[in-house]
This record gives sequence, structure tokens and C-alpha cells, in this order.
Amino acid sequence: MISHSLTIGEIIDKLKTQIFDFENPTDIQNDYLERENGIKRTIDRCMMQMKEFAITPGLDKLTKRQELKTEKCIENLSRYVKQLMEELDEDKIKIYCDNLKSEKEKSFNISLNRPFEPDLTFMLSNSFHIAIRTEILWSRRVTVLQAIQISKGELDLDDLGKHLPDLLEKIKTKIIPNLKHQEFYLSFADSINEAIKCYDKKLFRGCNLILMTTIEGMVRQLANFLSIPHELGENFSEDKYMSLNRLLRDVTWKKDITIDETRLSLMLGKDKTLKEYRSEFGIDRENVLIDLDTRLDFLKGRFKDDRDLILHGSYQEYNKKWNLYLNFSAFEETYEVCEYYLKKYSS
Repeated sequence: MISHSLTIGEIIDKLKTQIFDFENPTDIQNDYLERENGIKRTIDRCMMQMKEFAITPGLDKLTKRQELKTEKCIENLSRYVKQLMEELDEDKIKIYCDNLKSEKEKSFNISLNRPFEPDLTFMLSNSFHIAIRTEILWSRRVTVLQAIQISKGELDLDDLGKHLPDLLEKIKTKIIPNLKHQEFYLSFADSINEAIKCYDKKLFRGCNLILMTTIEGMVRQLANFLSIPHELGENFSEDKYMSLNRLLRDVTWKKDITIDETRLSLMLGKDKTLKEYRSEFGIDRENVLIDLDTRLDFLKGRFKDDRDLILHGSYQEYNKKWNLYLNFSAFEETYEVCEYYLKKYSS
């Protein structure tokens, strides 16, 4: 593992070594400097992110899943730092910038890549505050600015509550009317209406509890619906699986959901840097096929941890706008997955 072999001394030596020094740099020399300094800044940021995994309060209370994810993030960041260190080479920097200059001249396009661009999605998804504390990039309403602030631990999570009006408007005007007119959803329509009423009356704990139980009910009903098209066997029944986590993880679901590669990386986190990804696949893939377990992976992360703590009475502060945004977003995502399958397999 890179994290077990890469030393602090190696990193410091690379950061301290100045490759380029020009008194009156030309345009191409400015590119050399920009690439060198950009790589060094990114290495430094990765080191800060790894430090957060060691010093953030509450690390002694991580779940086993979170501990494993922490180890993976540190290894991912270490590997990225190693790659960046290898790019801190005079010849490599000159070749990269010279080629970039040539491409710009051929295309007459000044908007081509800058001399250095950090692998931002990779860094965000491997930060402590996103990978462990919030696990929220699966929610499509999180803005780029909010994601960056979350990754640095600089965002009050209740700021995500600003997205609630838009989210609730969609649920009230588009989702709930559909719940009332499809047999699949009939048993859940009243529950969601009740959750909305709790929200309007500021009974936020009640609202969150209803949302969590409704989401699990919808997933379990979807599992039974998929038993035939996914060829799960005549004796399949969701109630054989005591937890939602086991239902998603232990069933052999078909890979029949097409999803954009970038969206998938935001949902699951990125284990491969852009360089590794392009080396493996040659070009950026636009779409991939995934299964139900992967699509609903967010229900096995922070959502599951909060649910377990709440139902066991160990977590009482689940009346924040942050919790409401998390659970209403999870409901919206679960509904969209159900809709996808109902359209795909209903005769």
C-alpha cells in the first residue's frame, strides 16, 4: 500500500525543491511555473485532507464501515500524492506545457485546459467531511461551492436546508399526486402526506422518522416487485432479510440501470484518479450499467448510521434542517428508482 511506504520526508523534499525560477518569464515559462506550483498546492491540500482523518474529533466513534472507508480514502489520497510527485519533474512539466501550447495554437481555442487542473472530484470524494461525516454528494442539489466548503469542514450543514423549498415543491406537486394514483405506492401516500404535515408544523423529528420508515418500506416493496424480472426465485421474499443493508447487499440484482459515470462517482466516491481511469479505459466513459444495490448505496451510508442511532435512542438531535434535507432527498431518489423499474417492467 502506498500509504504504508510513502514517507513525509519524501513529500517535504519534493515540495521544497524549486524546479523553475525565471526573472522575466515568457508565456510558456509562466505555464511551467503554474503547473509546478499547482501540483505543489494540490499535494499540500491532499496532505491536509489526510491530516483531518487523524485529528478530527469523534474518530473513536466511527463504525466499522467508516473505519474501512477512512483507510481507503487515506490510501487513495496517498496514491494521488505519489502520482503528483512523479509529475514534479522539469522534463515532464516542459513536455506537458509545450504540448498544451501546441494544441491551443492548432485549434485556436484559448479555453483548453490550464497547465494544471487538480482532480477535484477525486479530492472531494476522499475528504473526511464528505466521505465520512456527511456522505452527501449523491444528492444532486448540493452545489459545487457547498461541496468544496463541506470538504474543508467550513460549511454549516444546515445551509443545505436552503434547498428544502424546491425539493418539497417537487414532492408536493409531482410525486405525491403520483403516489395516490399507482397501486404500488398506495400504502405510502398517507405516510408522506403525514411527513409533510409534520414538517409544516415544525415537528421535525416526527417528519424524519416517517420518512425513514417509508423509504425502507418502498425499497422492500420494490424488491418483491423485482423478484420475477430479476429471476430471484419462487421463494424470494424481502422479509427474509432483517436489515435493509442485507437486502440490498446479499441479493443478486441484475445490472439493468444505466447511469452517467460522473454521477456514479459522486454517489460512490472515486477510488481511481483521472489518470488511472483514463489508463484503464482509454477514454472517459459516459454511461455504465449498475444494479439496485449500487444505485441505492446511499441508504447504506450516513442514512443507515443515523437511522440505527435514532431507532436505538442514541441520537436525539435529528431535528435539524440538515437531517430533513438528507431524508427528503433520500425519499426523492428512492422514488425515482421505483419509477424507473415500474416503467421498465410493468406490462
